[in-house]
Amino acid sequence: MYFSTFDGHRSSVNDIQKDEFARKFPLLEDADVYARWKASSWQITRIGDIWKRSGRIFSVNYAGSNVYPSFQFAEDGTPLPLMKKILDALPQDMTPWERAFWMASPKNELEGECPVKCVRRNDDRVIQAASKVEQFATQ
Repeated sequence: MYFSTFDGHRSSVNDIQKDEFARKFPLLEDADVYARWKASSWQITRIGDIWKRSGRIFSVNYAGSNVYPSFQFAEDGTPLPLMKKILDALPQDMTPWERAFWMASPKNELEGECPVKCVRRNDDRVIQAASKVEQFATQ
């Protein structure tokens, strides 16, 4: 289930889904990502952006801000190891929100579990599931 902005109705449905996603999975701004990251004494306040550019995590635009779904991070604030592999396996033409919705939706290949749960358990079946996502065109 992937959405593009086709008309006002579809866009409204998409906005509702984004709000539901944000309630279920807290969204972190750069300062939040930095505050959770305790592995280094470096003063890199935009570490989230660095990790995003290196493909270790992804962000979405929500309420006018660039934010990071919290499920991508370990307790020490670092990106979970499987995230880069999953992001590399997903089609490059997926939008950030399509990636977020894919991660939060149950998958048959994962016995009905959401990829988010597999990532948290370090279950690498999620990489195979990501590699099977077909390319699609968004409008």
